[in-house]
Amino acid sequence: MTGASRGIGRAIALRLAQEGCTVGVHYRDKIEEAQAVTDEIQAMNGMAHLFQADLQNVEELIKLGTNVWDALQGIDILVNNAGISYKKHFLDYNIEDVDAFTNVNFRGTLFLTQTIARKMVETQTEGSIYTITSVNGIRPGLGLSVYGATKGALETLMKGVAMELAPHCIRVNTLAVGAVETDMNKAVRENPTLLQAVKEGIPLGRFAQPEEIAETLVSLLASDSYLTGASITLDGGLLLMRGYGKLEKYNNGVSI
Repeated sequence: MTGASRGIGRAIALRLAQEGCTVGVHYRDKIEEAQAVTDEIQAMNGMAHLFQADLQNVEELIKLGTNVWDALQGIDILVNNAGISYKKHFLDYNIEDVDAFTNVNFRGTLFLTQTIARKMVETQTEGSIYTITSVNGIRPGLGLSVYGATKGALETLMKGVAMELAPHCIRVNTLAVGAVETDMNKAVRENPTLLQAVKEGIPLGRFAQPEEIAETLVSLLASDSYLTGASITLDGGLLLMRGYGKLEKYNNGVSI
């Protein structure tokens, strides 16, 4: 499980441990937070192993895949969660920005998935691969064109991977998430004006909690024997609203 030290990754790691999974907790540089997740899993009598790697470095992530496989004595569930996100106007993007988004969000996920999938095929291991993408990969938001492009690329990539791994009984799906209460959007949540504007664009009127994403993923894993090549959207209805004006309460058919 990549990017497991906080946010959505942390919630998924803990929830998988509750289900009895031995969890590989990956982090890039926040070892204290990753260790806290590992300690919490062990406190609930679960099994967890800590792994460090920078997903911008292909050699490191290939080694990560091998190390996790060996330590866990095989993998039948891979969750690609790690990623970076920040806003910039398209005209302000530079080569460093594009490289960072491409290397972490797309290339890193691609080559780690390839490393694990190759071992699954070689050992005839059936299982599931889930990748956390974003609604911005389906319909980009302002300032998120390059971020959305890398997430959209993952959506397309994983559908192709799903076809090619289906003969090996390896299911591949994505979860396109919307506004989730994590450190990535802390600045928005601390600005009352921005927070209100975001909430007004979400029919359910709130951010998701990381635990809600984790619960959905675990539920899918429990029943995904015929699910592959799918993209599950968890956004509180955000995509229904974006670009369609301000949400208003029903008023006897006057407002729509």
